[in-house]
Amino acid sequence: MKLNPNSIKNQEFSKKILGFNPEEVKTFLDRIAEEVDHLLRENEHLKSKTTELSEQIESYKEIENNLQKTLLKAQENSSKSIESTRKQTQVMMMEAEVKANQIIENAKEQAKKLNEAILNLQEEKNLIIAKLEAILNTQVRMIIPEYNFDTTKTIEENLQNVDFLKIDIDKIVESLDNE
Repeated sequence: MKLNPNSIKNQEFSKKILGFNPEEVKTFLDRIAEEVDHLLRENEHLKSKTTELSEQIESYKEIENNLQKTLLKAQENSSKSIESTRKQTQVMMMEAEVKANQIIENAKEQAKKLNEAILNLQEEKNLIIAKLEAILNTQVRMIIPEYNFDTTKTIEENLQNVDFLKIDIDKIVESLDNE
């Protein structure tokens, strides 16, 4: 199941004796939903910006292509103005090339920034997952204070010995990883 803000907000949990506080779970899910919504909107904005920059590059390539065609027509139509046209075209080509290089450099920089933003988002996601695991671990310890957790094992492995509380932490983390 792919997570989205609505699926997080509307997630229902079964109730068990000594289970989690429903209000706290709902509040926490609302916070996660807001963060996911923010990240989705930011991702859409970055995708839109990438598309816009790609379209600009294509437009400038088309301009350069049209300039080359104009040069050929001018050479065919007038033998007297060949030298003049060639000089004008060279200037235009150099300007177009400078502009194209600037656009390409800007696009490369934007792509680099987008890649950095993606890496930052991935790091934020990993941090959120780590925080969730820490919160869940803390919650379990609050529920079962006498239980001594083995830090070399996963939460699920630690909870196998606890018959009255079953939490599928790996499924929660996996569903967050799939996002």
